Amino acid sequence: MLRMVVEGVGFDHKKQTVVVLKDWDGQKLLPIWIGPSEAKAIALELEGARPGRPLSHDLLLAAIILASHKITRVVINDLQDSTFYATIDIDTPQGVKHIDARPSDAIALAVRAKCPVFVDGNVEDALIEMSDVVTSENQVEDLGEISGEIIPLEEIIAEDDRSTPSRSDEEIERFKRLLGETDD
Repeated sequence: MLRMVVEGVGFDHKKQTVVVLKDWDGQKLLPIWIGPSEAKAIALELEGARPGRPLSHDLLLAAIILASHKITRVVINDLQDSTFYATIDIDTPQGVKHIDARPSDAIALAVRAKCPVFVDGNVEDALIEMSDVVTSENQVEDLGEISGEIIPLEEIIAEDDRSTPSRSDEEIERFKRLLGETDD
C-alpha cells in the first residue's frame, strides 16, 4: 500500500477534469478523471474556501462525526476497465467499516477529514513515474490521455463562477417569473 497526496485538480488538454495524486516521496503520479462537481468540491477544500451552504461531502462528513465515527483513511484499491474503485475506512465502536465509494467522492471526503489517501492492488500498476512525465513546470508528456497543459484548480473555480449566476440571482429571476414581472 502506497500513501498518496492530493496534488491538485485541473483540466486536461480536452478540458476534462482530473485529480492528480502524487506519492509521498513525489516520484509517482496517479491521474484520475472525475466529474466537474467533484473536482470543484475537492478544489474548494484544497483552497480553504467555504461555500455559503454545506456541499454533499460536508454533509456526509458531519453525519459521520455526529454518529461518533471517524474517517481513518481512503484507499483507491482497484482498477477495472479504466474505472477506479475506492473504499472509505470508518472507525466505529464496532470496529473499522469499509464503505465502497467512487474515488472522487472518497478523495473529497479525505481532504475534508484530513485523512490519508492510499493506493493498493493493481492501482499501483497505473502509477506513472515523474521522471518519465514532467518536461517543464506546466507541461506533461507521455501520459496517454493526459497530454498538454494541466490547467490549475483556481481556473476551475473561476470559470465555474463566471458561467453560473449566483444563487441569489437565480432566486430573484425565479420569483420575478412567478410574480409575472418578466416575459421569461
